[in-house]
Amino acid sequence: MSATGEQGLQTRRVLRPSALAYFYRRRLRAHGVQELLAGVGIAGAVALALASGLTQTSVAGSTRNAVHAVIGPANLELRARGARGFPEGLLVKVEHVPGVLQSAPLLEASMRVLGNNGRSAEVYIAGTDVSLAVLNGLGHTLPLGALTPDALGLSAASATALGVERGAKPGNVTLLTGGLERPIRVSAVLGEEAAGALSEALVAVTPLETMQRLLGQPGLVTRILVRSAPGQEAGVRRALQRLAGTRLIVGSAEEDVQLLKQALRPSGQASALFSVIGALLGFMFAFNAILLTVPERRQAIADLRLAGTTRSAVVQLAAFQALCLGIAASLFGVGLGYVLARWVFHQSTGYLAEAFALSGGTILSTRIVVGAAIGGVLATLLASGVPLLDLQRRLARDAIYVPGGVGGNALTRGTQRSLLAVALTLVTLAIVLYAAVPARALVASIALAVATVLSVPSAFAGVLAGAHALSERAPRLATLAVALGGVRATTLRALALAATGAVALFGSVALGGARANLLSGIHGFAHSYAADAPIWIGEPGDNQATHMLAGDGGAARIAEVRGVASVARFQGAFLTLGPRRLWVIARPPGAAREVLASQTLGGTAAARIANARLAEHGWIALSQQVAEEHHVHVGSSLRLPTPSGDLRYRVAALTTNLAWSPGVVFMGTRDFTRAWQTSSPSAVAVTPAAGVDVPRLITRIAAALGASSGLEVASAATREGKIDTLTGEGLGQLGVIATLLELAAIMALAAALTSSIHQRRRALAALRLAGAPAARLRRILLVEAGLVLSAGCLTGALAGGFGQLVIDDYLRHVTGFPVAGAGASVRPLEIFALVLGAALALVAIPGWFASRVSPALALMED
Repeated sequence: MSATGEQGLQTRRVLRPSALAYFYRRRLRAHGVQELLAGVGIAGAVALALASGLTQTSVAGSTRNAVHAVIGPANLELRARGARGFPEGLLVKVEHVPGVLQSAPLLEASMRVLGNNGRSAEVYIAGTDVSLAVLNGLGHTLPLGALTPDALGLSAASATALGVERGAKPGNVTLLTGGLERPIRVSAVLGEEAAGALSEALVAVTPLETMQRLLGQPGLVTRILVRSAPGQEAGVRRALQRLAGTRLIVGSAEEDVQLLKQALRPSGQASALFSVIGALLGFMFAFNAILLTVPERRQAIADLRLAGTTRSAVVQLAAFQALCLGIAASLFGVGLGYVLARWVFHQSTGYLAEAFALSGGTILSTRIVVGAAIGGVLATLLASGVPLLDLQRRLARDAIYVPGGVGGNALTRGTQRSLLAVALTLVTLAIVLYAAVPARALVASIALAVATVLSVPSAFAGVLAGAHALSERAPRLATLAVALGGVRATTLRALALAATGAVALFGSVALGGARANLLSGIHGFAHSYAADAPIWIGEPGDNQATHMLAGDGGAARIAEVRGVASVARFQGAFLTLGPRRLWVIARPPGAAREVLASQTLGGTAAARIANARLAEHGWIALSQQVAEEHHVHVGSSLRLPTPSGDLRYRVAALTTNLAWSPGVVFMGTRDFTRAWQTSSPSAVAVTPAAGVDVPRLITRIAAALGASSGLEVASAATREGKIDTLTGEGLGQLGVIATLLELAAIMALAAALTSSIHQRRRALAALRLAGAPAARLRRILLVEAGLVLSAGCLTGALAGGFGQLVIDDYLRHVTGFPVAGAGASVRPLEIFALVLGAALALVAIPGWFASRVSPALALMED
């Protein structure tokens, strides 16, 4: 440092930017590796927080844009309660309602579309006419060819999914309606210039008359969009309600967006919990990464103070360096987070496609971006403020150099006890929240994470005491004695490393174990749902059996196939109840035995009662979350808005939501036929005769139906696999978060160990100078790592086990997902071994280089 520079630091209250930059460049030259590792931790935390936040908002946000592209300025709608529409003649009455400026009809359905090269997709198809263009909705920007009779206009996303290329003649696709194949010509592929936000959604458009013919619903529509005059929305709504009676729905034109938000809410709650905890742990990784650099920072501060630098100048230097590191790492984290949100975290919503018209795309939110970046900077500032504690007036300027202060003061026993007391208090709080308020799982998890870190000093002291006692009893363990000396000489650094291990294992075990139990529960549901029928016949891709089949769905032909013992007709649909689009499952008496046995709350006794009651008239089984929302319980009654009007049913049992996040309703087929006014099945179930080979019978049934039937014949195992895959995809983000957190844990531990080894080079050089061979240094480093990580990782693993119970309870009670018991998975043990083993393997190379450090380094001056 120049004399002028020293004098400037001693006298100036506000340092010049050039001086601040000069000293940070010096720090980077001297400790660039530590600064880089700290920056990696910060960037990872920011990326995780940003990616999870953007993913949560993008699905609903992009779908809202798509809905707006369809409805234009419409603010109200008249909607059918079921898939079958209502007379389009009602449009004339709507147009004559005082206050209605414009209106337009739609006939909509979600269909399986078969494209090229075996590709298929669930596509939302809307039939409309020129009145939608007058309303300034979707039709306003569509090319004339898009509404060509007997043709289909595909969005760009739909064309990509189906393998249809743009061009003058896009070709044909095949629609599956009622289990029948209907080839149709593609009139146009609609990009952003023609369909706006709809180009990213799996949608298609066709003329209203064409859609009516395809669905076999001549003269019917499923929705009428309405634009009311300014200030007259309430009056128009009342008039529409009088027209609707008890068989139609009157609501906001954006109702689908609100229903989708609710449908995404449970999976969003689960993902949000995982992502918030993951981001919190990421910032704790960053904090611990900064703590690893504290000894050098404290030495730099002591040198400046001994040179006469004022406290104000030291604070400015520390703040400037922290800001530079925090801002640079956060900006990199923002870029990485966007990449993760766009291509890695992108949430799969295929399991919702049968009930909603969904759009893709990642929407940037300024609030989320700024929040994640500020979080990274604050974490850096907070951790970088630890060395400033040496500026206390009661401490000597060279406190870091006094005996016992080398490498960063060891925590006193009093401090350790105080931290342990706070940790035990936080654990008690987590236990109370876990037992009394499962919805507060996030608070409980944060309390556990903080308690884990605060208990590390006591656990570390216990491990060192045990190791010291062992070394005294076994003098031959010279390597252990040397390792103990090395760890004690770098107490703060060792504590930061142990805390990193604790955080890493806590997050990995808690989130990884909870995810494993959730997926195991979903797998159990898929198995029980499919097990109610050995052989299933329905439309391909209709795993929920909600698409009505034409006629009897081929049941009569199937019954005549040799080897068929019995044929049952299953039914299903979607029903809007308040803010939820419920999945209605209707089966003949006893045909829901397996799924009710596994998904009914209250155990097998409650499931048996539910089965018996559903065989009678007027009973339903209901998801617990829906029951709580409407304040009903077993034995009470609930009014459902069915296509036949409002009908009252008694509640036979409460269930999970069967991985359909809005909730489910079970009822008997007799009740369903009455309410939906149809006896057509949505799936046909076949029971083989005794001794009949199921694969062979499937082949016979498929032959009896014919290759052009448009129906799929599948075994229970095949159907189970498809349901398991589809529902699992809806929670795929949890897997990404858990996997990234495990990778972050491994990298954080590896980075912390590497940084610690790098900072130990001079001590290792001194041992080399004393004649220690490289192999012995490697053993010493391994024992040091074992001492430090055993304290942190075991503490984190134990706390993570409790954290898993908290998160399991949250997922079970708040989201309604089927969650397996805590003992159902050995994943936590696998995670523990994976994280530790991978981290130690990654530091083998830097450990090998460090063990061969030149002895001359011990003779060099700082």
